Amino acid sequence: MLTINNLNISYDNIPIVRDVSLTINKGEIIGIVGESGSGKSTLLRAIMGVLGDDGKIDNGSIIFDEKDLLKKENKNIYSKDISMVFQQATLYLDPITIIEKQFLEIMKNNKENKKEKHKNIVNLLNSLHLEDAERILKSYPFELSGGINQRVSLGLAMINKPKLILADEPTSALDVTVQAQVVQTLKELRNNFNTSIIMVSHNMGVIANIADIIGVMYYGHLVEIGPKKEILQNPRHQYTKQLLKSVPNLNGDIPKGISGRIPEFGSVIEGCPFYDRCIVSEHKCKITKPVLTKVDNGHFTSCLHATEENKIYLGEIL
Repeated sequence: MLTINNLNISYDNIPIVRDVSLTINKGEIIGIVGESGSGKSTLLRAIMGVLGDDGKIDNGSIIFDEKDLLKKENKNIYSKDISMVFQQATLYLDPITIIEKQFLEIMKNNKENKKEKHKNIVNLLNSLHLEDAERILKSYPFELSGGINQRVSLGLAMINKPKLILADEPTSALDVTVQAQVVQTLKELRNNFNTSIIMVSHNMGVIANIADIIGVMYYGHLVEIGPKKEILQNPRHQYTKQLLKSVPNLNGDIPKGISGRIPEFGSVIEGCPFYDRCIVSEHKCKITKPVLTKVDNGHFTSCLHATEENKIYLGEIL
């Protein structure tokens, strides 16, 4: 359904996303994880065509249903087949328009009459565990809680039953119970309508619960990608291993986290960008740039130390 080839994105001529290639099939859910500043949200914004005036795609292609999304004549695809859920819903909801009018604006090309549209909106909000739908539809965003606004934002993305949903940290502002409800709703959407989803998050637990495929980004690079079970139980990149060791577990041990910080964008790095933070790095890692290489069926990594050692099992978060 969607194929990204060697995508390079910059802001103010500073490279942010570098040589990212990714494919998502119909009905598939891909979760992308990484620390803040890894380029995850920038990747989604590029797919959606909302990089802003300072953002630029320097190289690569984004093909959706055999159509190049980088061509202006294909921009109408976004209104029907691709939608996005942003991290802070209140920034993307119209503060001076009631919720129902915002739904109707998105549904303006829908041939149903107003009564049918209203019924479908109410049913959707109910499926998002918003039982007081009638009140919500007559409300302005500032009259609703952050959690309700986030689920309304998800509803706006879902109402036209798009083929692809891009979800940018859609659960980060929600409590654990509502997080679980949103994740379950996204899974039901995939199961009921065969919708594809790309979701980015720093929360490995959320991604482990929803994704079929997990990709790991670091310093604008996709450093590892593969089936969920492979990534969680047999990570090959040292960054992925340390990310997983940073996840709190049920035995009460406090995770150590990863020392250091992501390099500043624009830094000149000859070898592996994770070199300074890696616990097993060698001189070859500093001078040799790793490339994404197949290590198993559907499993790719860009670590020079990709071995089967140090397996990590995260049954607690599945």
